[in-house]
Amino acid sequence: MEGLENRLSLFLSRELHDFKESLLSKFEALNNRIHDLEEHVNAKDIEMEKMSSELQETREEMQRLHDRAEKAEMNSRIPCLILSGRALAPHPDRRLAAPLPPSDRSAPRGADSPAPSDQSGGPAGAGQPGGGGAEREPRHSDRNAREEDINGLVVGVIRERFRDLSFTEADIDRAHRLPGPNNRVIIRFVRSGAGSVREQLMTRRMELRGRGDLFINESLTEEKNHIYHSLLAARKAGKVYTVFTRWGHMFCKTIKFGTSTRVDSMEKVRQLGFASKN
Repeated sequence: MEGLENRLSLFLSRELHDFKESLLSKFEALNNRIHDLEEHVNAKDIEMEKMSSELQETREEMQRLHDRAEKAEMNSRIPCLILSGRALAPHPDRRLAAPLPPSDRSAPRGADSPAPSDQSGGPAGAGQPGGGGAEREPRHSDRNAREEDINGLVVGVIRERFRDLSFTEADIDRAHRLPGPNNRVIIRFVRSGAGSVREQLMTRRMELRGRGDLFINESLTEEKNHIYHSLLAARKAGKVYTVFTRWGHMFCKTIKFGTSTRVDSMEKVRQLGFASKN
């Protein structure tokens, strides 16, 4: 009986020892695995931190490039003004139109002379000889008759409203119409510094108040235009007294005799408590 107990005790002791060794081995393997995972996570954390730093540097570089491009575009627009209003409604330049024939005889038939059927507003074939044919493309002289002298139109409109201003077509580098409503014309002036026609027009543009047929504004970048319209919306809501631009920068006053606040970013618009206007 005593021998049986000894053998059983020895067996249990051996089993416990093997179980302990097995647990220790598994714990050690698990500990090594956890250690490997921690090293892997640490390596990934370092990699993520590096990538985050590189991303931040890239964003800062993109912002610097954006600011440079914005500044370059703004500088290129400084010599320009945008005129709009019904005073700039299209006017064909009659100097470009073909001369009219005498009223007592027909125009000689030639390469640039319309056929009798083309001189009437009626449909072809309605009491007109040569009717029934297909419509022809407008001739070159007809297209010229519809063209206009933009530079001459601008100079005439400005001279009519600022009679003491010395302004000729020589002051215009180039001008052309912009798409959209309100007869907008963009003008690039030869000079844009102090004393230039461009500067005088911006300074005296408030003299046009009350006429309602001509408006003068600076040419703005897309970003500055977004800021400008957000400030205009704030003025319409009664949060701002006045909004104006100067050399491509936006300014506003909350009260009539208050200090002008320069607003060069949408972040500044939000800081002032104004909503973004698309």
